[in-house]
Formats: sequence, C-alpha cells, structure tokens
Amino acid sequence: MTIQEYWKKINALNAEENISKLFDGIDLENNVLKILQNTTQTYFTTEVLYNQSVPETVNLNNEIVKLFADHLGLLFLSEKDAGNVCFANSSELRPEFRQSFTAIELLDYIYAFAHSSFYKEFQKIVITSEADIFWKLVKIGAGLRKEN
Repeated sequence: MTIQEYWKKINALNAEENISKLFDGIDLENNVLKILQNTTQTYFTTEVLYNQSVPETVNLNNEIVKLFADHLGLLFLSEKDAGNVCFANSSELRPEFRQSFTAIELLDYIYAFAHSSFYKEFQKIVITSEADIFWKLVKIGAGLRKEN
C-alpha cells in the first residue's frame, strides 16, 4: 500500500461509524487514555497532516513530523532512507530500543488513534511523548491496516 492509498484509507475512516468486527479496542483505548493523562498535550487534525501542493501527490507536513520526532526523541527516516543499514534501524529490534520511525509507522499510529473513542468524539490526533505507547499504537495500526 502506498502512502497515498493509506492517506485515502485514513480519510475514509473519518466517515465510518463502526470499527472492524475483528478488532479488540481495549488495548487501544487504554493506550490512548495514557496519552490523554499527559497534561501537556499536543494535537492536530488529519486535515493538516499532508501538504498537497500538487494534485494526486501527498507529502507529510514537515511540522507534524518534527513534532512527533521532538516529542518522541526519535529520528524520522524518509522511506528511501529506511533501509536496515544497521541493526538499530531494524524492525525486528524491540520497540524500546528503536531510534527512528518512518512515514508508514507514523501513519500506523494515526490510523490506530483514529479508531479510538477520543478521536471519534473530538477529531484530533494527540502526539505522545512516550515512545513505548507510540510503538504499541503503531503495532495496533499496522494490524488494522493489514486486516482491512
């Protein structure tokens, strides 16, 4: 799935009322509650996630990417740089030891968050500063992306 296709899928989710029948949302809701307990919340709407200067071309908003990188203390790697040059960037590495994230991982986080009851009510994605919660939501989002 390309970034553009994933973007369309996330936008389509905004219109959906129901969550996948195969999805157990308890873990998702617990992780979102942990994020919301942080008193210094930074959030954005999905409308500002992409810069669409050229029709049919989707580029992530650099300000949003920088906010995630700064809050998480991780480096953002563009897809072309995401190769496993060293073990530190391997997807097989336990999440707490990862030093970077990619666009698809960011979209997985957003896709998972968009399935939460908080998002359904407020239409906002909250940026976590806890890497372990970020990676848990990335895993949930990747599972949802593959299931649908």
